[in-house]
Amino acid sequence: MVITIIEKEVLSNQNSIYTLKKSGYEVELFDCINMAMKDSTGDIYLLSAGFSSSNIQDFIIKFQNKPILLLVNHTSSESLKTLLSLGAKDYLMKPVNVDILVHKVKHYAMYDALEKKHALYKNYHEYILKDVHVEQYINEITFPMIIVTNNVGFIDQLVLAYANLKKINIVYIPLNDPHWMMKIEESSSYEKLYISGLETLTIRNQNILFKMLESRMFIVSSFISVKKAYKTVKIVTKNMSIEEDGILSVSDYALMIIKSLQFKYTDVEIAEKLGYSRKRIASLRSKFNLFKEKRMSI
Repeated sequence: MVITIIEKEVLSNQNSIYTLKKSGYEVELFDCINMAMKDSTGDIYLLSAGFSSSNIQDFIIKFQNKPILLLVNHTSSESLKTLLSLGAKDYLMKPVNVDILVHKVKHYAMYDALEKKHALYKNYHEYILKDVHVEQYINEITFPMIIVTNNVGFIDQLVLAYANLKKINIVYIPLNDPHWMMKIEESSSYEKLYISGLETLTIRNQNILFKMLESRMFIVSSFISVKKAYKTVKIVTKNMSIEEDGILSVSDYALMIIKSLQFKYTDVEIAEKLGYSRKRIASLRSKFNLFKEKRMSI
């Protein structure tokens, strides 16, 4: 990461430059703001307020998408308020305390990285959601609830769209993570949870899960139905768009579960999840000519 220092008093910055380099940053130094506007490559800018007000304003406007920290002699001027309103992130009093400087640089480096990551995810999510019609299901979302589906990926996007619409944060916990219990325990009681992969748990662990979720705000998505005292909806999708009828026959639903889980679980375990007998699973395999050696790639 490159830290750009723009300051007329070059020699006064030697200690700051040494400390920043020792902390692992690259440093470039300019004593002319116009040259800095033309040639700088910084990720974070330390800009002296000793240059002309118009030049400083032009600089901040040009680089407003990057963290700019002002180096000032006093904090009472109206010009400082103006510069902060234009997009400068913060200021440091001269002479600069190098420990405070490094702390602020680390803080804004982390802030900038999070901003970029957020922008990346936001753009990606908007792209993914552009052809996914979730509107009719948004109003179905409440906490707590269980969603039974044939397409967990669609439910992921539905929950994401809901979070974006309501401007709320949701903690995602996949149940195929071996540390899912710890993640639930470590989450705050006020946080909303989105939990996927219920079908990967044994009946015993499903009971443990819902015991842990008592009095919590959550959404659980699953391939399989589960009898719990929470609002439950079924959402069936085809090619990431909602079908008109949105209904699978019981046999088709069972077939989907067998195909999805047959290489994770034995037929006895699948039968238990579906509430079927082992004989019924064997009958479905025979009826649909579905055997493990004919597995399709997932």
